[in-house]
Amino acid sequence: MKRIDWYVLRSFVGIFLKTIGISVFFLLMQMVWKYVDDLAGRGVDWWIILELLFYWSASVLPMAAPVAVLFAGIMVYGDLAESRELAAAKSSGASFYRLIRPVLLGLALIAVGMFFVANNLIPVANFKGENLLINIAKQRPTFNLQPGIFYGGIDGYSIKVGAKSDNEVQDILIYDHRERGQGNHTVIMAPQAVLHYSEGSRWMEMELFNGTTYQEYKAEKREERERKPFLESSFERMIIRVNMGSFQMGDLYSVNRSDEYNMLSVTQLDHAISELYGQYSLRQSEVGQIMRNKYYGWATADTQGLASFPADGIQQAQPGKSYYMKNRLKGHYLFRAVNNAIHAAQANREYMEQIQSEYVWRNQIIARHYLEFHKKFSVAIACILLFFIGAPLGAIIQKGGFGLPFVISVLLFLFHYVLTIIFEKMGREWLISPFWAIWLPNAILLPIAVWMTVWAANDATMNSFARLRKRLFGWIPQRA
Repeated sequence: MKRIDWYVLRSFVGIFLKTIGISVFFLLMQMVWKYVDDLAGRGVDWWIILELLFYWSASVLPMAAPVAVLFAGIMVYGDLAESRELAAAKSSGASFYRLIRPVLLGLALIAVGMFFVANNLIPVANFKGENLLINIAKQRPTFNLQPGIFYGGIDGYSIKVGAKSDNEVQDILIYDHRERGQGNHTVIMAPQAVLHYSEGSRWMEMELFNGTTYQEYKAEKREERERKPFLESSFERMIIRVNMGSFQMGDLYSVNRSDEYNMLSVTQLDHAISELYGQYSLRQSEVGQIMRNKYYGWATADTQGLASFPADGIQQAQPGKSYYMKNRLKGHYLFRAVNNAIHAAQANREYMEQIQSEYVWRNQIIARHYLEFHKKFSVAIACILLFFIGAPLGAIIQKGGFGLPFVISVLLFLFHYVLTIIFEKMGREWLISPFWAIWLPNAILLPIAVWMTVWAANDATMNSFARLRKRLFGWIPQRA
């Protein structure tokens, strides 16, 4: 490779790595704010949180990589055009296609790497990350008494303290409601107490001094119960031992989810889709068989299905008369049959509505597997297309740095991202095929990328945008 090839490739890779790092950081902060309530106050060590962030960083790479490629393309070729290096290279015989050729090698590696990440790393990261998040959220918040606030995190007790200094508390008030259905039958008050507890310990001892206990008296006679007597006792020192086993850290690596669509590779998704279609067909056969068994024989003109009615309630068939059911039942038996038929029809309608909801749910599950299957390929193609939009755009606007290129890259990425979200939502509902739901955003970008590349190769500038705007919107009257 020539020196200019190394220069362009090195500039592109450097900006790409910096941009993808910044993008991953901002996307991670969005995830942290989203799940801050599940992470805060759980007593989890800091390296567990870092491990969770590491899994999340892998899962956000498909969003960070395309915008990094787009920004790197705009910035590199914008810098070359702004410093007149692009014009110098063209004057020496190197076309725009020749100048983007060295980046194609790095772009191919990025595309292959993104498919590898989406197919091999992200399913594992989603599996471990989601299970770790669920297990962290299940942990009970750490034991923390706040002055003036009742704390009910300990089973069977409600505790309030007036002041707290390390392990010593003042004006402690304890409601004891360990007996189910009995309410707060015991109240303990003490002006001073000492808590003997270390985080993660099995037991906590509350040592109370110079306090008073009030306990409801369970009287046997009705007159005494109506007066609601209670027992009052004083103590100089009392020790209450509380079981804190529920505050101990559980297994953070237990498996709660293992068969989600975002935890599967391409091969596993293909196998899962086949199984889902098989289950869908089997369920359809079961419903059809249930309905056939339920109404078999009622369509005939003989007396099958009338065994539940007395024999004297059925008129005998006579030549020349209709064989309809209403002509063969007499009196109140006809009313009973019609009433039962109405109830049966209503029950069947409700049943079929439930079956319809189940079919919709099954179709949505299949659609999500299809979307995830095609998404693993589309992210690699999106990186390539966005480069062929970003590089020509940088050469046309002739601006480098973090100003205009950053704004344009963000707007273009948001355009692609909004298209992806809209079509993906349509694909989940089968309004369009899941295949087109994933590939339509790239199909929209393809002609734009080809047009921008050809336009930049023909030495287009910002004046070309003005001429294009005048050609397209020149019929609109301008303001004076």
